[in-house]
Amino acid sequence: MNETYNYDSGRDDKYCYPGTSVLKNKLHITSQEELLAMERQLTMVRYFELEKKGVTGDFSLKHLCQIHKALFGDLYDWAGKIRDVNIAKGTYFCFYPYIEENFDILYRQLKKENCLKDIRDVPTMANRLAYYLGEINMIHPFREGNGRAQRQYLEQLCKNGGTFELQFSHCSYEQMRLASIDAAMCRYEKMEEAIKACLVDK
Repeated sequence: MNETYNYDSGRDDKYCYPGTSVLKNKLHITSQEELLAMERQLTMVRYFELEKKGVTGDFSLKHLCQIHKALFGDLYDWAGKIRDVNIAKGTYFCFYPYIEENFDILYRQLKKENCLKDIRDVPTMANRLAYYLGEINMIHPFREGNGRAQRQYLEQLCKNGGTFELQFSHCSYEQMRLASIDAAMCRYEKMEEAIKACLVDK
């Protein structure tokens, strides 16, 4: 899937080089295009490595942070760390002081559902995954790289159940973008349809 920054609050924040929207990085790349290309290249390798490892945690916020660090640690010092600025993309995401609190509420709910391990049919699994993806996306714990970290998190959540695998290559970036816009308003139908297309028997 295509990933671009384009946050409304991106320019001149503490994560960027002064006067730009280019994220400070370990390779000192100051071109947005070059950074995006390098980021795609490095995270693709790390994503495949995570897929081979299977389930790597307990689906807590700490687990999501570990996934983010594994994906983006080659490039960013803040990989795996909760953002400490507010960001928006059309609408504001969770204000940063409340990220941990809101994720903890969601995590407790997920544990009550036994991390979805008891679900055996596609419609129900798509419904619950759509809800959790929509909610985690609105929390948006990291300054950048939320989408890739979320997708790996959900893929692991699906694998953990033992019945399905989630293959996001089966839906388009545009389909997920539109689904995320609706999910921000607690309308999960488009997200549910997108995820249905991505669920395959394990």
